[in-house]
Amino acid sequence: MKYLKLLVPALVAGSLTMAAQSAVFAQSEMTTVRTTTTTTSTPYVLPSTSTYVVVDPITGEQRGVYDPMQKATFAVAPGLVVIDNSSNQAVATFDSSGNVIALTSAPVFDPLLSSIDARRLQFDTMIKDLKVRGGYDEATILGLASDLERINAQESAYRASGRPLTYAEELSLAVQLNALGDRITPFSRTVTITPLIGSRFVSTDGQIVLVDSFGGRNLTMQRRIDAEYAAGRLSNNQVARLKEELNDVASLQAKYTKGGKIKDGKQRLLTEKLDRVQTDMDKDIASINEKRARIGIKVN
Repeated sequence: MKYLKLLVPALVAGSLTMAAQSAVFAQSEMTTVRTTTTTTSTPYVLPSTSTYVVVDPITGEQRGVYDPMQKATFAVAPGLVVIDNSSNQAVATFDSSGNVIALTSAPVFDPLLSSIDARRLQFDTMIKDLKVRGGYDEATILGLASDLERINAQESAYRASGRPLTYAEELSLAVQLNALGDRITPFSRTVTITPLIGSRFVSTDGQIVLVDSFGGRNLTMQRRIDAEYAAGRLSNNQVARLKEELNDVASLQAKYTKGGKIKDGKQRLLTEKLDRVQTDMDKDIASINEKRARIGIKVN
């Protein structure tokens, strides 16, 4: 009975907090109301049919191979993620006692959540500044603002059930903000936008997936092509050609990959091909910028 007396006010307070957040977002203000919730997660048993590695999602650094049947040879801690090698999906994390917890039930990693909130505020300010400065396509600016609003709405939707945000949902928000950052970067003059989590992480069908260095670079270049096109620094034909070149590299990578690893001697070839696409992209952007400058369009 004593527990219920304590629980009811807490639930009411949580509901009021979420209502306040919804009202804040409805007014397009970026003020964040954050509560701290302590949860107990059930340990997760990793299937023995696969192998695993532990990765720091903030840096993308691999900490080591993880064998669920043996004690880890490195320190495990909340925030680190367990990657299933058979699918490259992030499936679990650790609690403060070193127990494996499913990513979909683990509580948020507070340092990352603070960074997410700060990044949302930063992007809101940058987008508003772009609109005030002028000289940019209005549809592009509206698109950036719309994407930020969508991310804010996604967090509200995650909280709508009345339960705390999970680590999987938190990582998904970080990946989406990374992608938005790729689009905003071409417009920023002096601000350096550091990814919230390693660029090797992507979100696919609601799953957080770790891609290898070649796939990560390919993805980053794809995003930059989209951003440069949105900023008017690449033409339709250039975008089509560059993406075709990147798709060709991805096909070669799949061809050269056996057992999850790229054949020896082929890594250099893939690197050279990606370098070539990068050079083509830089030349295309320079060409468009030169043409824009000739007719008096601001070049950033």
